[in-house]
Amino acid sequence: MESQSGPENGSNPRGVSVVQLICHAYGLSDASEITMEHIDRYVAERRRAEERTHQLRDRFRPHIPRPRAAGDAA
Repeated sequence: MESQSGPENGSNPRGVSVVQLICHAYGLSDASEITMEHIDRYVAERRRAEERTHQLRDRFRPHIPRPRAAGDAA
């Protein structure tokens, strides 16, 4: 049985490979059709999606004030 942890699986718990994701994203029948252009485009799109995700998380993260220490001014 394969481990589901590690950098190659990232946020993909079902064990789908990057090759399968690229084929599905661009309507390719198999890995032999993947070009460097497909890979570059896929990576760029994933980076943009990650940046948007981080921006949204920061934007909607509730501000929880930190507890005051004994020596803090009121």
